Amino acid sequence: MKRKNILIYGATGSIGDSVLSLIRNNKDQFNIIGMTCSQNIKKLSKLAKEFNTKNIGIAKFKKEVNYKQYFPNSNIFFGLDEFSDLLKKNCDLIILAISGSSILNLSLDIAKSGKTVGIANKECIVSLGNIIFNLAELNKTKIIPLDSEHNSIYQLLNNYQYPYESITITASGGPFLNKKINDLKNVSVKDALKHPVWKMGKKISLDSATMVNKGLELIEARYFFNLDVDKINILIHPQAIIHGLISFADSSMISFMSQPDMRIPISNLLFENKQIIMNDLSLDLSIIKTLNFYNVDDKKFPAVKLAREVAIHGGLAPNGFNYINDKLVNLFIKKKIQFLDIVYFNEVTLEKYFAKNSNIKEPSVNDIVEFNEWIDKNIYLGE
Repeated sequence: MKRKNILIYGATGSIGDSVLSLIRNNKDQFNIIGMTCSQNIKKLSKLAKEFNTKNIGIAKFKKEVNYKQYFPNSNIFFGLDEFSDLLKKNCDLIILAISGSSILNLSLDIAKSGKTVGIANKECIVSLGNIIFNLAELNKTKIIPLDSEHNSIYQLLNNYQYPYESITITASGGPFLNKKINDLKNVSVKDALKHPVWKMGKKISLDSATMVNKGLELIEARYFFNLDVDKINILIHPQAIIHGLISFADSSMISFMSQPDMRIPISNLLFENKQIIMNDLSLDLSIIKTLNFYNVDDKKFPAVKLAREVAIHGGLAPNGFNYINDKLVNLFIKKKIQFLDIVYFNEVTLEKYFAKNSNIKEPSVNDIVEFNEWIDKNIYLGE
């Protein structure tokens, strides 16, 4: 069997950990030809040695660091602009696991690659929307979502190719599902980071607490599956066993079930026909016993309703929703704003922009950059 050549953007993060844990046990099937990090060069150096990877990308260059000491026999690519050069290497599969909005140009280059791409970056889909998918189609690039919810819908649609009425993606409800609105006014960063199900990074954990994460996923689903917003439902499911559902015209429904572990969607990308054994992730419903479902409380979690409005508005609005949230989450972490301000200030900032500026339905990267620069200067902080 020919080994697959894999390029991993964001090898040192949590998604990278999950990818590498699967490859580590199946090294005869894969060859990691390139991997990148932001600045965790010690971890990347260990991984490069373990997997014999010769092409290394480092996003943040520091003059005082002797990189050849860490990567003595490697080709090193510095900065996101040079990360696109890694695409020239002979790879079969690309995994984009860098978080944040800084990689818009890189994601467009990846969309032009003609490769199979597993995407775990919400921002590039939310901000660029149809632009990235149109480029991918033009260049015969296959984009597969790695978010557990979107991946579950992707797998269901591949297996049941019938006309369908709607899709439903689930949400755990985060750490504050059973809290009252008044209890959320003074929650701490520490409280907001205590996700009850998933082990995630700080930013995505906070987005789960506000349910902005689910709002972003709603926008993603619109573009991934080319659906009208009213065909996308959000359902709170605290056990996080059912990740996605599809409803058909005859009122029947199918679901995708698995343990809440990122190795499941990633394995679907790496291994054809589900030919991998992961006994530690077996699902025993007799032990779980109960699966609960609830509608989203829009008063307690207004982020989903706002995201739905943003998705309908389209154009620049989804990028604004995402970029403003990034800035507000950082301010919350620094204890400069309160938890409930994150979504409220986002909505006010968007209203402030579109009250004076017309929307651009198919924005370019330059349009997005200009919008973000306006946000930097004009974000509402409760003045």
